[in-house]
Amino acid sequence: MSQNADVVIKANLQWIQTLRGIAALMVLFFHMHPHWDLVPVLSITSTVTRWGFSGVDIFFVLSGFVVYRSARRTIPSHGTWPFIKKRLLRIYLGYWPVLLLVGVLTVFVYHGNLPPFKKMLLSTLLLYPNIWDNWLTPAWSLTMEIYFYLWITLIALLPQRHQIKAIAGVIVLLTAWGTAWLIIDPTGVFNGQQPLRYELTGLGIEFLGGALLARAYDARARIFQSPSTTIPLCLLLMTAGIGIGTTSPYFDRVEVMRAASFGIMGISALVLALTLEQTSLHPPSWLVTVGDTSYSLYLLHTILLDAGGRIRMDLGITSPSALLIFMLALPVMIVLLSGLWYRWVERPIMKAAL
Repeated sequence: MSQNADVVIKANLQWIQTLRGIAALMVLFFHMHPHWDLVPVLSITSTVTRWGFSGVDIFFVLSGFVVYRSARRTIPSHGTWPFIKKRLLRIYLGYWPVLLLVGVLTVFVYHGNLPPFKKMLLSTLLLYPNIWDNWLTPAWSLTMEIYFYLWITLIALLPQRHQIKAIAGVIVLLTAWGTAWLIIDPTGVFNGQQPLRYELTGLGIEFLGGALLARAYDARARIFQSPSTTIPLCLLLMTAGIGIGTTSPYFDRVEVMRAASFGIMGISALVLALTLEQTSLHPPSWLVTVGDTSYSLYLLHTILLDAGGRIRMDLGITSPSALLIFMLALPVMIVLLSGLWYRWVERPIMKAAL
């Protein structure tokens, strides 16, 4: 028996759900900071919250971990189509009801107009082909996920012994591609004009990093059974990744640089969560619950922030004390409403379809 056999492979990874919840809250507070800037005492938080977009990097790493584990279990026994079908249903069945909500609010409440037909059909309904041309702002990452699913499907079709090499090879390819264009045409890269930007996105490095961690975790790698060493190392690497990422505004615009900074943070955070799974420590139950509702929260939060802003203006909330109370209550209400949406809409649909 392997010397690492005492690493328990848990089916219900509560620290993983906790990490999902943290990532979702990071993105929420990233989009909160323009609202909180209206309140002087809250505006100081923007020093931290303006980097909350890196919660998406954690999501990509987590997705790589979960999706690759699923692919390894599903594709050899059930084939490719059941895997692809299930992954796409998980995206679209959570996404389309939120999109319908946006349409209803736009037409019947805000008396606005729907997007042009082509944009509505391709970018909005099908999440293709332009990640920055979507009616629902957070949906850009879902388009990325679809590309990632294609990669992982092709990799999972290979013999098991070749899959790690394939993942490592694609990581090298993405790194080389992003770095080469950063040298050849830095202005074009900074302006989002890198060739094959979506098909060969540097953000895929984070997703594939999560896939490598899935393989290591299922192989009972020693790193996960040494919390006294692994936890401080992960915290150090997370701090370093955030520190590097916050040194330049280009780190959120140049994907290969983002993967080398916030991606390191996300990978380290996942290693930390997987290591904590092997300890007797239990995460706060409320964070696990937020993790369960993280997809709904991620999709709904910009809609609810917009609604909150409209309500604030309609009610004429301008006094400093009232504004402070409103702004503190707003993220709490968004989390609660997202939880209700998860319970009454997302979860029943997913259970019925999957």
